[in-house]
Amino acid sequence: MILLLISSELSAQCKVAFDEIDEFDSLRTVASDPVSFGFMIPSLFETIDGPKLIEEGKAIVIYSENDSINSFFLTLAIPEYTYQPIKAGVNVLLKLSDGEVISFYNVPDRSFFDKTTNMRLYQHTCIVPLDMYYRLTFSTIESIRIQYEKIKRTFKLSEEQQLAIREAVQCVGKQVELYPVKP
Repeated sequence: MILLLISSELSAQCKVAFDEIDEFDSLRTVASDPVSFGFMIPSLFETIDGPKLIEEGKAIVIYSENDSINSFFLTLAIPEYTYQPIKAGVNVLLKLSDGEVISFYNVPDRSFFDKTTNMRLYQHTCIVPLDMYYRLTFSTIESIRIQYEKIKRTFKLSEEQQLAIREAVQCVGKQVELYPVKP
């Protein structure tokens, strides 16, 4: 019986991709492993068997803290077939399992050309307020929408992907001792 409790305790532990403290400014950064979401799509990289298939997107949950600021971030890596201009602002929306749509402030990059896919890769870094972080620990994300200047991209998540992202959110919170909430 004790062996079963120990093995279930070990399997319940989560792993983070890294938990580092910068030696220059004491910034602690904790990140989850990347979680793939959406479908497999053909890239613009041709192989003998046809186009190389890639994930539609990846999500990473990050927590950063130093002496003056602590924050959670949700970073989305999205390959795009063409250049998609986007400005910083509230342009990433998440539809949760309870039907509510929440939005996040997005700090996008300018993208870079990925030679392994012949596509542009965009990194959208969303600031996640603490109340929304806790919301993501018990709700799942059914779909993600990114509103570029000229188009909107919507990604539907499978149940497995929904649970994997929620587990990544919980895992980073456990690592920094902010989840679960203790009275």
